[in-house]
Formats: sequence, structure tokens, C-alpha cells
Amino acid sequence: MTARGVTVNDEPKRSFFHPASGLAILAIDWLFFGLEWEMGPVSLVMGCLGSFGLCYAVVKRIQTRWHGDEPRAAAAKALLGALAAGAPFCVGGTLLGGWILVLSGLKASRLLNTPRKP
Repeated sequence: MTARGVTVNDEPKRSFFHPASGLAILAIDWLFFGLEWEMGPVSLVMGCLGSFGLCYAVVKRIQTRWHGDEPRAAAAKALLGALAAGAPFCVGGTLLGGWILVLSGLKASRLLNTPRKP
């Protein structure tokens, strides 16, 4: 039986992505495409390739070091994150961006849940 993200064995429930990976994916995507630095088709291709490569490296490192994933699983997760960040548009306000938040556990983490004052 689980309650509030804790299993029977008192081990915390793990998300697909580490929360830092989710933040990295959305931040890299926003940096490359959210600021709309478009200067033509060549810059779009370079931006897609740059964001893909940077996101792959960052997410793979986070997943192996902090989340404890095996290198092969971390590479697969990094590929999914890099595909999202390498899309030629900002995914932050889309269904894909919401899905990244859910998969990384950012919706349930303390990073985004701040107490509101009455």
C-alpha cells in the first residue's frame, strides 16, 4: 500500500526521470527555443543539434550519478529527453512539457510545491 509517495518498505517512490533531469530538459529547451533567437534555417538546425547534444550529455550524467540508473537505461532516458529538447519549438507550455514534469516527479516534489499564505 502506498501513501504520499512512500511504499510499504518505506522506500521513496522513484520517478522515471530524476527531478534535476526534468529541470535540465525544460531549461535547455527554453534556452535554445524559448528566447526565440531565430536567425534563419541554419541557426535552427544548429540550435536543434546543440540542444540535443547538450541535453543528452546532461541527462545521462544526472541519471547515472544521482538517480542510480544503469548506463544503458540512462542513455535511453537521455535520448528521450534530448529528443524533447531538440524539437524546434519550446516544449515548456505544451503537453510534452507537462509530461516531462510528470515523469520527473516535479509536480509532486518540494521544488514546485510551495505553501501558500492565506
